[in-house]
Amino acid sequence: MTIFVFQRGETISLALDAVTGDPLSVTAISAAMKAVAPGRTSVSAAAPVAAAFNIIPRTASGDVPPGWNLTVGAAQSALLPAGHYLADARIAVGGGVIITESISITLRESVTA
Repeated sequence: MTIFVFQRGETISLALDAVTGDPLSVTAISAAMKAVAPGRTSVSAAAPVAAAFNIIPRTASGDVPPGWNLTVGAAQSALLPAGHYLADARIAVGGGVIITESISITLRESVTA
């Protein structure tokens, strides 16, 4: 699993590509991240959402497929404790729901904070 590393206080920015189907058929999309407790590799369903992503649709451009840009702003990132997080997206499409594979995010303390 790829681990995405960011510093506290910087914008967390990820891309979610639409690899199959028509992204215009998506009726709702949300994405969030939760903290992974020390010594654990997963999150509890009862764990609170640490941050919700802002989601902006993205059209295809050159080699970049259509999809969505997901961000957590710098101000919100600065409020999160350093540590490990898991994030995924929930996509409503064609009367069904798809939940993406979780990705791992490490948030490190910034030296220049």
